[in-house]
Amino acid sequence: MQAREPHTATTPANEVRYLGRVLQLDIRPSLFSEVRRHGNTLRVHASHDAEAQSLVRSWLHTRAMRLLAWRLARISRKLGRAPSRFALSNAQTQWGSCTRRGHVRLNWRLVQAPLALIDYVAAHELAHLVHLDHSPRFWAQVAELCPDALARRAELRTMSHSLFLV
Repeated sequence: MQAREPHTATTPANEVRYLGRVLQLDIRPSLFSEVRRHGNTLRVHASHDAEAQSLVRSWLHTRAMRLLAWRLARISRKLGRAPSRFALSNAQTQWGSCTRRGHVRLNWRLVQAPLALIDYVAAHELAHLVHLDHSPRFWAQVAELCPDALARRAELRTMSHSLFLV
């Protein structure tokens, strides 16, 4: 599933997205590295050796693995089929992929999007377990798994750029 054209912007220094919300970054010097969420704030304790941006990316990546696997499993139950393997992707132009062998990869940056958009991408990739193409039958399967897929697809395209800032 195509995401966007590559772009070379930097992340706004004082915020990051998580599940559709904007979290304010509170970066504090510390001897030890740690990242914790407090409501709408992401507190980053960065040691002299650690770069705050790297810690934020790692925090998002860790959450992405659990969250995306959970959403994929949830929609897999609806479909009655599960991927043979799941992994995170760091692709610059795709939100996800599904191979003939049933290996599904989802871009870790999706963890920044609202759950509805994550579910759309998961439904799209899981539909490829049944139809490994983009035929009308494939889109019907996506619509069965995610009834407002077209609206979610349009919303994802609108916000794609902001998800690649990290």
